[in-house]
Formats: sequence, structure tokens, C-alpha cells
Amino acid sequence: MQHDPLTHDELRLALSYIPADDRETWINIGNALKTEYGDEGFPAWDKWSQGGQSYNAADAKSVWRSLSPGHVSMGTVIKLATDAGWTRAKHELSAEDRCRLKAEAEERRRRLAEQVEADQAKLARMQAAVADACEKVLALHLTDQGSSSYLDRKGVGAYGVLFPKRSVLISIDAQRERADVWVGSEVRDWFAQLPTPRPDHLHMFHLKTGSVVLPLRDYQGKLWAFQSILPNGTKLFPRFGRKAGCCHIIPGSREVIGIAEGYATGASVHEAMGWTVAVALDVGNMTRVVPQVQQCWPDARLVICGDDDPETEGNPGRAKSEALATEHGCLPAFADLEAS
Repeated sequence: MQHDPLTHDELRLALSYIPADDRETWINIGNALKTEYGDEGFPAWDKWSQGGQSYNAADAKSVWRSLSPGHVSMGTVIKLATDAGWTRAKHELSAEDRCRLKAEAEERRRRLAEQVEADQAKLARMQAAVADACEKVLALHLTDQGSSSYLDRKGVGAYGVLFPKRSVLISIDAQRERADVWVGSEVRDWFAQLPTPRPDHLHMFHLKTGSVVLPLRDYQGKLWAFQSILPNGTKLFPRFGRKAGCCHIIPGSREVIGIAEGYATGASVHEAMGWTVAVALDVGNMTRVVPQVQQCWPDARLVICGDDDPETEGNPGRAKSEALATEHGCLPAFADLEAS
């Protein structure tokens, strides 16, 4: 259903009827405003977000940057506000005003489309730069021999994972569109010259000894990024690293192939069943990895190895895994495993 564009006053009033506490709603509203207004929509979204109990300014800026326009329309905002009791004031727009508002909206959409195209092209260049840096790190600074207190604590072995030989840093500069590798004392020097506060265009991915490193490849075997797991279980991923459709493969028998979220779950399934397991990092990426695995091994049976956490309200890990299995015609399986 098409709606006349909202004026800024109408938008602010409509948003005031929508609670900002539910994260999914919060993100959907952000997507809608970014789709309609581009970055000009951030002030209205941020102001509305401040009504949420968990509002954090830095988190809001970070999430806004990550939002992809085009997925949610302003119709979502209008429906949510209307359902909550908002009624759009009835006033007749003159033909001139209606024409002006529509022209302004079309111009915003045109500029937004150009920006999206430019952003996608830049993302592709940055993903390639990060992939090249990861290839260098893999060739020179990682080994398949090592130990990890994380793996010991989880009680699983090291299958295709790597260990840093020394401290390694990948610095990622979105402004200069490059990713550089620093090693040993160079890492300390890099941090020493880092401006405070750190500029938004500078990012870092620090691999420390004692960490576990998962190479993430596409179905053709190209390395795109790493996931590192610190001894305390914290998982890190490089800014601009490509994750969609990429995974870490634990090799095993291929009559049945498991798809798991995290490494510990995947390794546990492999040890128990002997299957090849694709570690996809999260549920969202599992849905992208499944078709890639099906393409590589069309004769294999696929099993979605979900995380089962009945202590969490709604058990979202199990629910999402079961839905994913149904969607792709796979079998769901759940083990009594500590969350990975």
C-alpha cells in the first residue's frame, strides 16, 4: 500500500507511539528510516531510540552503520504506530505540496540508491583487502600445532584450526581502503601511534598467542576471513571480513554432513559421529552455508546441529535450527552440549 510521504513532524509523532525497547523492532524501524531517508534518518531514529531503557549512544551509531536499506519500508513504521493508537491527521495536501513531497522522496531514494551501490562496491574492495591480509597471516604467522585452554575447557580437539606463532595485528583502514599486517613489536608500535579517540575508519583484528583461529572459506575453498577465539571464549571477527556463505570445515565422513553454529558444538558432533561438520559461526549464516554444502556434496544427508538451551526463554537456538531444517529439507539434531 502506498502512503503519502510523512512530514518530519508526522514522523516524530508516529515514532512516539512505538516503544523502543524491543531490539527487533528497534532494528526494523532503523532499517525503514534508512531506506526512506538514508543517513538523514539517523537523528530521528536516534532521538526515538533514547526512549528505550537500554539505549547506548555508541551502540546506536554502530548499529545504524550496519543497517542495510531496502529490507523494511516506511509502511512498517506506519502500521506499528497505527496499531499502537496513532492516527495520521487528516488534512488535504495541495497538489503542489503533494507533488513537492513526492519529488523530495524520489530524490532521497535516488541518492540512497547511488549510495547503496557505492557502499556495496566499497564493501567488496574491503572484503578483498581483508582476505589478502588473512592469506599473508596464514602463510607466515599461523601454525597447526598449538594448545588452547578454550579447547581444553570445552573438551574437544583441534580440527583444522590454527594457532598464532606470535602476536599479529591486521589493521583495517576504511578510508584508505587497505588492510595491513603487523607482527611482534610492530603491534606495540601501531597501538602507540593510534590516535585517541580511535577514528571511526580505523579497525583492528588482533591475533594473540593462546587463541584458536578458524579459517573461513567459501565453497570453492577461498579464504576470506578468520574467527579467533580467545582463551576466555570471546569470539572476534575482522571488520569487513566476509562471513556470508563461508564456514570452517571439520573433515570426516561425508555420507552425513553436520551444520553447526560454533566450533565447540561442531567438534563435539564430529567426535561423537565421525561426520564432516561445517561450522557457520551463527544461525543467520547457517542458512547461507546449507546451500553451499548441498552444492559441494549433493549426495550427502545434511543435519542441522542446533544449540539446545532450555534455560533461555523460548529456546531460540532450538527453534531457529528446527525452522532452518524444515526450510532446507534437513534433519535437526540436538545434543546435551555446553553452548559453544
